[in-house]
Amino acid sequence: MELFANIYQYLLIIMTILGVGVFITLQFVTPAYGMTFNNRWGVSIRSNLGWFIMEAPVFFAMLALYFISLYLNIRPFNIVTFTMFFFFEFHYFQRSFIFPLLMRGQSKMPLSIIITGFTFNTCNALMQGGWLFFFSPLDRYPISWFWSPQFIIGTGIFLFGMVVNLYADRVIRNLRMNDMDNNYYLPEGWMFRRISSANYLGEILEWLGFAILTWSVAGLVFLIWTFANIVPRSKAVYERYTQFFGEKFTSQKRYKIFPGIY
Repeated sequence: MELFANIYQYLLIIMTILGVGVFITLQFVTPAYGMTFNNRWGVSIRSNLGWFIMEAPVFFAMLALYFISLYLNIRPFNIVTFTMFFFFEFHYFQRSFIFPLLMRGQSKMPLSIIITGFTFNTCNALMQGGWLFFFSPLDRYPISWFWSPQFIIGTGIFLFGMVVNLYADRVIRNLRMNDMDNNYYLPEGWMFRRISSANYLGEILEWLGFAILTWSVAGLVFLIWTFANIVPRSKAVYERYTQFFGEKFTSQKRYKIFPGIY
């Protein structure tokens, strides 16, 4: 088990370094999906199928790690870690199985993006599941963790971020009339009055909350990756809105993702 623990520590270090590298790279490279799609990234498939292929592995990998830990008696059942596991799986169940079904339009996603997302999500399941079910100290999460400041504050941020993310996705999705509508529209009202990517802000808040409620290095590394991917993405979306809607958009003086900051 010590060998696997050492490998796990190296995984966290490598993923942290890669996350910083991704953030730097995305200042100069814009992944081609959604509003920024183009044909230069190779073979593409329908976005809803792409999202399923990309997101479902983390749901199933996390589930497998949970049952492996129980089956091998590595960790006895713990209601605190099970709650953390439930939060994580609830997000990815929605993202893997519900979100793709609700998508409108005929947008496409390159296989290269899907493979990259698949790889990260698998590694992330190893990070989060590894910590919760294999490598965290046995006494790390007693029942009293439920009323610790970390769990209370983190859970509040996580749930608030989830609500923001889901509602913002709904607003954006409903801008299209039907599945044949491939146009892009400017979301208005609610948080979109102040920022152009309320959905991305919600996701960052979710994983900030998760990092706090687990109070773990694994959660922090996931937050770093979320920030590294989403903040540059919000910039790309802002630039697309500027290109598509011109003064109608720029005159509103929205921030990209963080109100009053960026």
